[in-house]
Amino acid sequence: MSALRRPRTRARNSLLGVVGAAALVLVTACGSAGDISGAAPGADDAPPPPVRSLPPATGTTPAPTPTAEPVAAPPKAGECRKPSTVDVALRVSDDDAAPITCSGATSVTSLVRPMNASVKAAVTAYDTTRILRSARPYCERAAAGWLGTDAKTLKRSQFGFVVGVPSAAQTAEGADWMRCDLVLSANSARLAALPARTKNALKGKRGRDFMQCVRGDIRSASGTVTCSTRHQWRGVDTIRLGAAKVRYPGTKKVQATMRDRCPAGVRRYLDTRGSFDYGYISPSRTAWQRGERWGVCFAKTKK
Repeated sequence: MSALRRPRTRARNSLLGVVGAAALVLVTACGSAGDISGAAPGADDAPPPPVRSLPPATGTTPAPTPTAEPVAAPPKAGECRKPSTVDVALRVSDDDAAPITCSGATSVTSLVRPMNASVKAAVTAYDTTRILRSARPYCERAAAGWLGTDAKTLKRSQFGFVVGVPSAAQTAEGADWMRCDLVLSANSARLAALPARTKNALKGKRGRDFMQCVRGDIRSASGTVTCSTRHQWRGVDTIRLGAAKVRYPGTKKVQATMRDRCPAGVRRYLDTRGSFDYGYISPSRTAWQRGERWGVCFAKTKK
């Protein structure tokens, strides 16, 4: 038997790169008065301006006292939305956008539940990495259940999720819900409009079109596409690379695990005893920090 040809891929879903960068900018961003356009250096040390108090004019109604921001009404499973580009990149949304009609929507809420302590602490600090990592187990289970499949099949599909949370101010006022919004990536740059029926969308042959595929050379691919489009590689197996609390083992070890374990799954899919090509996509360090633990094995196709 000839040796297997193993095109070693360094491809990464480019959305993961965007996610990591955006989260870093948001979490580490800080500012001061000197950052404001027109503020002079040392303005913080200047004495405050004089204050003049004038009596109200006759007949003037006093201005109402500002009221606290109302607690956001809990969302409901089955509601549809259109996450913003930033929300998709961060995989976290706190804009409390009102639900829309599901025709043409790019997300549907698959789960609404109370925030646990770790999610609530992350929301208060608006640490998107912690929000995503803490909410991931709930959202992945909800997505698999909604789509009528298991975790392994979900992870080689183009379906994913965005975590919806109240704003930090609303959380402080008592809002304690979180939601998991199911999304479908058309490619690494944009979401697809959801199919008319997302319930059980990955159950049976219907789900084949929603799997992860790669167009062109997998070694230089920038991301994955839905398999309903033209492609040269199809995701056929998934590898769990570690438990939730395991630290990132390093790129070399992750890739070695994928190289060791992918051939068996690809061979089963191709049903061959001969040589074949295969590739894989594995989580980056940033994706690992956000809770991703799965790699995907790809078989070369004729489509």
